[in-house]
Amino acid sequence: MKRILWLSQHTPLAPQLTELKRLFGEIEVLRDVNPFFSAEEILRRFKESGYDEIVVVAPLSVIARLCELGLRPLWAEMEQVWKRQAADVSAKGRHYRFVRFRRIKAVRLEFEELT
Repeated sequence: MKRILWLSQHTPLAPQLTELKRLFGEIEVLRDVNPFFSAEEILRRFKESGYDEIVVVAPLSVIARLCELGLRPLWAEMEQVWKRQAADVSAKGRHYRFVRFRRIKAVRLEFEELT
């Protein structure tokens, strides 16, 4: 059985759980809503509890640091839809549908100087 850490204030959606089962077979998803203070703390929680995978909702800087530390989190890709009936979830007047999970290998920001 794969143990998956769900590090988010958002509860996993039914289609997300279905997709995780399709990808990994038998799973146990454990949600952690406790605040974190660094990527290192997330990595410690992940390792100490013996998880196999992690879904994390965090600032890109934190996700980038997790990747630098060797963790490759799962990203729940969502798309905005215009009709409530087509959505899996709504937030702040917007409607979203779950698309798929992707594995984050790296986060890269490319800047341009302002002149």
